[in-house]
This record gives sequence, structure tokens and C-alpha cells, in this order.
Amino acid sequence: MQFTDIIKKPILTEKTYAQMEKGVYSFAVAYDANKFQIANAVEVIFKVKVVKVNTIKIDKKPKNVGRYHGFVNRYKKAIITLAEGNTINIFPQDDATKTTEVKADKKAAKEVSDVEKRAAAKLAHKNEKASKAVSSVASKKTTTRKLGGE
Repeated sequence: MQFTDIIKKPILTEKTYAQMEKGVYSFAVAYDANKFQIANAVEVIFKVKVVKVNTIKIDKKPKNVGRYHGFVNRYKKAIITLAEGNTINIFPQDDATKTTEVKADKKAAKEVSDVEKRAAAKLAHKNEKASKAVSSVASKKTTTRKLGGE
């Protein structure tokens, strides 16, 4: 049996998320795989050191969809404990999204700083214009109006 055939998918529930922080991961595995094959497959695929493997055979469960009756297939669950300091990155796209988010944040910060610089320059230019206008108005002399028919 090949390594890629042994491990089918990770089992992701609230409980398994809590266990992941402790270095314990759960996978749905091939029904006929034994603990040694599972441990070897995890070590080769994820490049980690496996300390312990517990397996559970989950029976089929009845499921109804409308008026149709059927079953959810049976499977084997492997609960794998890793050596201290080892982790499995189940969501590799999260790392990619984090790096793109960091790049986007840096780009946005740069754009914001550019916008702030332009706004500051515009404000300074307006202040200069206003101060010139005020000084020119203050220096203007008032003329006397002629009244009547002189």
C-alpha cells in the first residue's frame, strides 16, 4: 500500500483543533492500514517524528435524506501524537494568504503615507496662498468716497 493511499483526509472538528495545539492530529485513514503503516506514512509525508498512533474503527451510521434511507460509510480514524516541537501544517494556503496580507498591508501603508504627504503639501500651499491674500488685503488703503454732486 502506498503512503498516499493510507492517509485519506484530516478530521477537523472543535475537539481536534484543541488537540492540534498539543501536537495531536486526527486523520481518516485506509480501513485496512495498521499503526506501523500509518506512522510511517505520516513521518514520510509530513517529515515529522511520530511518538504514538491510536486507531479507532468508526462503524457505518444510518442517514436519511428525505424519504430515502442509506448509510454513511465506515472508516478508520487515526489519532497521531507527534514528538515535542513537531507540527503539521494542514492549511498551507493560510501561510500564503498571510504573506499576501502582509504585502498588501505594506503596500496600503505606503499608499497612505504618499497620500498623507500630498495632502500635507496641498495644505501648506493653501496656507501660503491664504497668508498672501490676507497680507495683500491688509496693505490695501481705503479710498474716500465723494459724496454729493461735487
